[in-house]
Amino acid sequence: MAIAALRPEGPNRERLCRAALRLFSERGYDGVSNREIVAACGLTKGAIYWYFEDKEDLFRTVVSEALASFEQRVVATLTGAANWELRMAGAMRLFVDVLESEDDPHRDLLILLVNRFPRGPGTDRLVGDTYALLVTWVEGVVAEHRPGLDGREIATLVHTAGLGVLAQAMGGRDVARPVLSALFRLISGGDELYPVTVAGE
Repeated sequence: MAIAALRPEGPNRERLCRAALRLFSERGYDGVSNREIVAACGLTKGAIYWYFEDKEDLFRTVVSEALASFEQRVVATLTGAANWELRMAGAMRLFVDVLESEDDPHRDLLILLVNRFPRGPGTDRLVGDTYALLVTWVEGVVAEHRPGLDGREIATLVHTAGLGVLAQAMGGRDVARPVLSALFRLISGGDELYPVTVAGE
């Protein structure tokens, strides 16, 4: 369920949400104070209460909006591709792009979702629903390409690899591209996730 803001959207609300998501991803809900959030984006403490009821409302809103926009991004990637290879490659490249960009809010979202500290009020339900949706998408893409394969097992493999990549990213190691490229080759039967191109082509 989307949570409506108390005030119209604007640049200050966007800065507040972005700073909050980054801090929540780094230290969890309980590890971040309202004062730290507003200081990180150069606003005063009253900014939170201008747009949100309290810190919990801010957290729920930030997480639900980030999940919704990430789902839209995945859907656009899957529906915009003409065949199985392009859909699967597009989804994996999207994940690599998110993890390789430290400024991408979806990177912070994914890290928040896999961190071991308490995530915050209402997050478990949101995470569970989103995970189920992502697994369903991967199952559908796999079943379309290889009907004899267990799509759920492949979806679990993709998810597990993603968790490993995220854990490495949290430790400052960028392994998304080689790991997901290898996984794509395994699933697709030898296709390249990032084909080598000759200069000038």
